[in-house]
Amino acid sequence: MSASFKQRDHALTVLSLKELLEKDIPEREPLLGPWLLQRHLNMTYAPTGVGKSMFTMSAALAVAGGGGYLGWHAPTPRAVLLVDGEMDVLDLKDRAQMLLPTIEGVDREAASRNLQILAQQAQAPGAKFPDLADPEGRETVLKTAASHSADLVVLDNFSTLATVEDENAASSFDPVINLMRELKQAGRACVLVHHSRKGSGGDGAYRGTSKMGVIFNSIIALGHPGGLPSTSGAAFELRWEKFRGRRDETMRPLKVKLDEDATGQPKWTWEQSEDAQLCELVAKLKSIEYPTQQALAESLGVTPGTLSKWKAKAIAQGLVKIAEWDQCLELAQEQAEPRSDF
Repeated sequence: MSASFKQRDHALTVLSLKELLEKDIPEREPLLGPWLLQRHLNMTYAPTGVGKSMFTMSAALAVAGGGGYLGWHAPTPRAVLLVDGEMDVLDLKDRAQMLLPTIEGVDREAASRNLQILAQQAQAPGAKFPDLADPEGRETVLKTAASHSADLVVLDNFSTLATVEDENAASSFDPVINLMRELKQAGRACVLVHHSRKGSGGDGAYRGTSKMGVIFNSIIALGHPGGLPSTSGAAFELRWEKFRGRRDETMRPLKVKLDEDATGQPKWTWEQSEDAQLCELVAKLKSIEYPTQQALAESLGVTPGTLSKWKAKAIAQGLVKIAEWDQCLELAQEQAEPRSDF
């Protein structure tokens, strides 16, 4: 029999192993692709000017309207709460109007109804906007999410939503970590938008303590293309720093840009980044299915010349050794040769 006891006026439940194994626990349903499921916690971080808010608003629009974004799809429209601590209301409106048509197959009516925005700059003078470092502020977010039955809560961004003395102190993140845990316990997913450390370019270094990373199911790092700031307002390289789950073909590093189509309308474009291409090359090589570089090139849809360049880069990056490359091709050749029995 399960036991419960009081701690700070909240009853805690302890399950026996038998009860846990027999408990009917529904599978977590996907909100957007394989990386954002019910009760999943995500952090997306990037340096200033890359387009992290455009990325997260686009993801929120896809979830709210049951659309597709960067190859990920939302099976059904869901309620979303976006908590914004920085942008002017006019900028939020303009951005939403610009991004909504870029979401593939989106249900505009559902998105307009499902996406609720709690914006600091939309408040009347003197209104107390929730500070996530304060218990009252966290309670406001929890109650607002509950009142809208939000399946997803987006917090954009840490620096503008939580007043802390030192972001590098481990204790500074405790209040926000606690909030995200409570959202998860309530059955909600959460995306926290954060900044990279200065000078890191988004390459594996978010501001603050590494303690933060422990609670997340996934961490997405956005970086300047080629390490340089973008002039388009939204162009970045997307890298999976952490993913706790089953990957599929959409879980690859990407080069992403908000571009224009032939009619001048905004459109997201993306392609597999070179890092992912090199990893795919090495994986195919080690499958021992391709006996020649020509066969490898054909399987990847590139010319032999491009494959030679990729090979050189893969060797230079230590992804594969020259001897290992030759050995894999030789083994594939032996495997492909017909055997004669006498």
